[in-house]
This record gives sequence, C-alpha cells and structure tokens, in this order.
Amino acid sequence: MPVVTVPSKSLARRGLTVCIWVVGFGLAALPVFLGLLNHDVAWLLCAADSVLGGRRLYVEVLEINPPLIVWLTFAPVLLARGLEISEILSFRILMLGVLAGSLFLSGRTLARANLVSLSMRRYVLGIAMVAFLPLAGYDFGQREHLMLILCFPFLLLGSARVKDRPMGVGMPCLVGLIAGVGLALKPHFLLLWIAIEVTLAWAWRGWRIWFRPEAIAVMVVGLVYGIAILVFTPEYPGWLRWIAPVYAACSQASVSTLMSAPATRLSMVASLAFLAIRPRGELRAYCQLLLIANLSLLGIAFLQNKGYSYHFYPAFATAMMLIGLLAVGARGVEDRLQRGSILMTRCVLVAIVCGAAYARIGDSLIWRGCPGESDTTLGQMIRLVRDNARSGSLYTFSPAVAASFPLVNYGEVSWKAGHACLLFLPKLYPEGLLATQAEAMGMTGEMGRTERSLFEIVVNDLLRDRPTLLLVDATEQMPAFNGRRFDYLAYYSLDPRFADFLREYERISDVDTFRVYRRKIQTVTTTHAWEKIPVR
Repeated sequence: MPVVTVPSKSLARRGLTVCIWVVGFGLAALPVFLGLLNHDVAWLLCAADSVLGGRRLYVEVLEINPPLIVWLTFAPVLLARGLEISEILSFRILMLGVLAGSLFLSGRTLARANLVSLSMRRYVLGIAMVAFLPLAGYDFGQREHLMLILCFPFLLLGSARVKDRPMGVGMPCLVGLIAGVGLALKPHFLLLWIAIEVTLAWAWRGWRIWFRPEAIAVMVVGLVYGIAILVFTPEYPGWLRWIAPVYAACSQASVSTLMSAPATRLSMVASLAFLAIRPRGELRAYCQLLLIANLSLLGIAFLQNKGYSYHFYPAFATAMMLIGLLAVGARGVEDRLQRGSILMTRCVLVAIVCGAAYARIGDSLIWRGCPGESDTTLGQMIRLVRDNARSGSLYTFSPAVAASFPLVNYGEVSWKAGHACLLFLPKLYPEGLLATQAEAMGMTGEMGRTERSLFEIVVNDLLRDRPTLLLVDATEQMPAFNGRRFDYLAYYSLDPRFADFLREYERISDVDTFRVYRRKIQTVTTTHAWEKIPVR
C-alpha cells in the first residue's frame, strides 16, 4: 500500500490556519463571558431547574413557548450540577460548543458543495462568526439566536442544491436533524423552512426536491417532536389555547415601530444592493438563498408583532451576511451603479462590524464578568439581594421579565413562582391603576374570567412560597402602562389573603424605581412560654 506524505509546509499552513481560527473565535467569544446574561435565557434556566426538581411544565411552571426550549435547557442545568459550576457558565460553554459545531458543519458543507474557493469559504465562515457572536450581543442564547445557528448549515446546503451538487446522504441527514431542532423552537420559524423549500422546488422545477435527505430529516424531527409534546406535556395544547390570545394582545408594536427597526432598514439596504449588484459567479446561489431567508425572517418578526430586538436579530444577521457576500462577490464589474453599490455595501459592512465590536467592548467594560460588582442599578440590586436573601427567594411585581432576571441568577436566590412576570397587566389596564381606583373596584368578583384566573395564579404562588424579598416597581410613569402608574400592591390586596400576607413584610430599601420589602422574622410560641423559635 503506498504511503501518502504531506509536505511539512502544508501541515504548517494548516496548523497556522487552525490557530488563527481558534484565536479569532476566542476573541469573539470573550465578551460572552464578560457580558450580561440575557433575561429570557435566565428565566429558562430557572424554569428548567424547576421542572427537573419535579414541578410540572404548563401546570406549575407556566411558559408560553413550546416545551423544546425548556427541554434543551436541561443540558446546562444538569452540566452545572454535575461539574458544580454555575448554570450561567455551563450555558455559555454549551452554547459556544453548539456555535462552533455549526461553523464546522457549515465549513464541511461548503467544502462538499465546492461552489466557492477555499479563501471564499473562510470568508463566509468569518462573516457567520461575526453574525453569531459580536452581532448577537445581549441576545446571545435567545431562541432566535439558537435557531439561526442551527439552521445556517441548512441554508448553505440549500444553496448547493440550487446548483444540483451531489452531497451524499449522511451529512445532509445530520444537517436536516439539526435544522429541524432549530425550526421547532417556535411555530413561526416554519415560515423560513417553507420559503426555502418553495425556492428549491422552483429552482428544480419539480416536487422531487422535497425528498432530499435533509428535508426528510426536518420532517422527521417535527413528527417526533409533535408526538413528544402529546406524551410528555399533554397539558400544553390546552394551556396554549387559553394563554395564546392573552399573550398575543400584550405588548403589540405599531407598524411604524416595526418599519423603523434597524433590521427592517438593513434588510431593505441588502435587498436593494442585491438588485443593484446582481451577483454572478461563485457566490450567486448563496446570495439568493440568504435574500430569501432574510425576507422570511423579517416576515416572522413582523408576524410576532412585538417589536422585541431579539425577534429581529435573525433578519439583521442574515442581512449583514448578505451584504458581506455582496461586498466581495462581484469583482471586475465595470458598471458605475454596480461599483457604487459594491462600495456602499463595503462601507455598511465595516460600519456594522465596527459598531458590533464597539458595543461588545462597551458591555464588557460595564459588567466585567461580575455584574454584582458594577455601579449599575442591577449591580446594586444584586448586592442587596445577596445581603438579605442569599439562598432564599424573591418575587418581583413588574410586567418585564428583565426586572427579575438575571437578578435571580446573579443574586443566588430562587424563583418559586410559576411565571416569569406580570406581562398581561398592561393589556388589562393600559391606563394604569392607582390605589384609589383599586379600592373602587371592590372584590375580585368584578373581574372577568381570564383576569380572575391570572390574578389567582399570582396570589396562590405567593401564598404558597412566601418569598424572602418582594420587589415592587413603583415607577410613576411606566411605559408599559402608557406613562401611567400601576399600584401592584393595591391591586392584589383586593384579595384579603394577599392583604394579610403583605403584613408579614417590611420595607427595607429603595433601589432606583423599585421598593424592596423583606419578610419579617416571626416567632412561634411553643408549650414553654420562654422558648421562641425564629421562623423566616
């Protein structure tokens, strides 16, 4: 058998390339460890921990999302328990591992398709790494972020299918399985898959494209997931029918807000640049499918109608990637409009990358990996919680998840309530509620059926768990209530049980707009009058 020798220069070159990628990935990932954990990710870590502790999802732990994201979050929670490290650190390590795996699989997909040169493949992966790390910023680990990471190899594979390149079976199946998990995170993401499948069917001029290994793998994941929902969380369909209209009515964004979002504007720039440059050659297929993906993801953000920044992240990221490919994918053109458009895309690309890098450096300098030591409101609150309720629990009266998370995670306390926040109240009381108005409402019998149910969930959770600390948002002009105030304590004191419960607490501090109440140390008299047993 002949012996194949590899020139030492080739080995050295490969080693240098690997070192450059590792160093680049490490530098891009460093702000992840120095920055702040996303509030939704923080809540999901608490929710997953509660479910692993025996509480039932959609019965005792109330989450609007399908169960997959909670099931996936079991991994960092279990890893943290096994290695005795923080859940925040384990989550970041696992997330970066998934990201690195996606980039590796994307590189193999590009190499197998052989549509572009080696240097161009490295450029595509470099652009993707920028989109997944510095561009994600605070949204690192959000469901949209995870979905795009898992689906990126699927997009690249779809571009190869447009050119009818043979890709084998094994790798496409793996790509499809991973993409299926990403698409299953939210029902809205099916729009992306449908858009890709329709585009490929149009390019192939036939339905046989739907029998690709990766397409079948996506459908298998969807089928297995649907069965798993019915088997392991049979309560979810009923819970969704009840809570979906409530959630849909909350925090609705105006058309002007959606249209003025940075992702919307950047997507328009990317679309116009695509039409002006009309990319040809090796990157055309990738540009085409990125454009389809970008418009689909922008439509998904509009469909959710919330205006949250993380809803727009996939559209912003794919628009940036498309602009990055257009900036280098049309060399040697002589048309002035095209040359001007290419120059514009390069300027936009440089501005986005520099802006993302500047923002991540700024975040790192603010938090330095230790939010509890910062001079921010969150830092003050973390220190107060650690001093007054370490290993205890807290509850926050606020319609924002960010008011409680990641404070709970960094404050080393537990969150025993089954819900993350009081998101529904602004829809029920868009003009706020003062104490005098609450008194005029009378007893809870005047509430509608939905409001009464939501009201009872909060009161019952508090009476059962009796948190160590209560944080009450006392902002005079709350944006969620159209600049009015909402008196949470007066509202829930409509229930006499809550009013009695509130007497167990004393106000100990104010931090920014939040009033902090601590549960008093009570005493229970035993058979001996002189014995006092402190109970918290």
